[in-house]
Amino acid sequence: MLSLVAAMTVFATMDEAAISALRHAAAICNPNYECGGVVRAVPGGFEASALLTSRRPFDVDLGEFYGPDVVADFHTHICSTHNKPFADFFSPSDAIANQGLHTVGYMLSLCDSNIRRFDPAQDDRDALEVDFHSGRVIYLTIGHIVGWVPAETTLAWRSPAMRIGRSGESESRAVAHSSVRR
Repeated sequence: MLSLVAAMTVFATMDEAAISALRHAAAICNPNYECGGVVRAVPGGFEASALLTSRRPFDVDLGEFYGPDVVADFHTHICSTHNKPFADFFSPSDAIANQGLHTVGYMLSLCDSNIRRFDPAQDDRDALEVDFHSGRVIYLTIGHIVGWVPAETTLAWRSPAMRIGRSGESESRAVAHSSVRR
């Protein structure tokens, strides 16, 4: 796992903290790997953790970040040829983890640049029926859109100096989280 140190900013809402962190992830994380973190309740509001990547296309393990103060988690979904039809949905394991941990989940689809929120206390899991041409039907969790990432945000990852999660990179690297919000 590659972990990054980020400057901690206190936000007024959980949504603001997660959206800011996912915009930061879109700007610096390698889009071929999932990248994410958690949101903690802190005095005066909420703060997002450092970003973590598994250096794998799927499944970033946020277990090392979890504690009693965690109220939400956030992560990116890659946009590849085989994943594109599902990138806009929370995976079954995403939704089950949020239900079991009683946390809100945020996900940025790198296919449509939308940030989605799944709150197990408010949103139904497996609420959307997806019909395939083969006749097979599956049910997926969509959550609801709470933000987006402007297209120009992802331009920074194209520069090798800014890309996080590329092979050979140091295991920890300080990266300033530029948004300041109170």
